[in-house]
Amino acid sequence: MTKSLVIASCLTVAAMLSSVADAANTSGSKMEEMFKKADKDSDGTLTRDEAKAMPRVAKNFDQIDTDKDGTVSLDEIYASAKKVAKEIEEREKARFDAADKDHDGTLDRDEAKTFPRVSKNFDKIDANKDGKVSQDEINSYAKAQRSAKAGTQ
Repeated sequence: MTKSLVIASCLTVAAMLSSVADAANTSGSKMEEMFKKADKDSDGTLTRDEAKAMPRVAKNFDQIDTDKDGTVSLDEIYASAKKVAKEIEEREKARFDAADKDHDGTLDRDEAKTFPRVSKNFDKIDANKDGKVSQDEINSYAKAQRSAKAGTQ
């Protein structure tokens, strides 16, 4: 049960960070808007006090502030989000590879049981209906779900 919760949490965090990383490539993104609102003195950086308007940034301020100048720029936020997303992606790939017992690059229904959400939605995820799900199919399904959820908010 605990392993399932950890995996589910990682997938949720990965989805969230993936969205932040996607936003890094989108002009006029919500992240930019939030940053501009928080940047009270309009100097292009956030102090610790300004960062309080962005709780995740405030919580991870020291890790985001890579140049250690006591402020964080939008570029530092995006770089940090991309770094964390890459680390999570690597961990998820390792989990996928460990579940892929026959090492064919896909999960059959039995192998997918390692990932409760994948197992539950197996038929929806299996886009080519070959009885197996690839990491790409899982990612495409997750992205579609995030898009659908964002469209309803």
